Amino acid sequence: MSKRLIAFFLLLGGCGATEEQLRARAAFDLECREESLHIVEIDEKTRGVRGCGQHATYVEHCTAGNGGDCTWILNSEAKGR
Repeated sequence: MSKRLIAFFLLLGGCGATEEQLRARAAFDLECREESLHIVEIDEKTRGVRGCGQHATYVEHCTAGNGGDCTWILNSEAKGR
């Protein structure tokens, strides 16, 4: 395996938004403590978050520049059950 291909896979492994980022963002959006949140994987790039009687959907978004910074974007209004 070439050194370039190995470097590509090493960089790829470091990409992606983290669960910690998602918990912090959802805690703010839902006005709920991070410890009270339950995260459900919907698909590779989508997560559902439940907590404090509400739920919301988040989608991972990565930018091409700056090394591919990634974060979670709220993809629905926070809704009560």
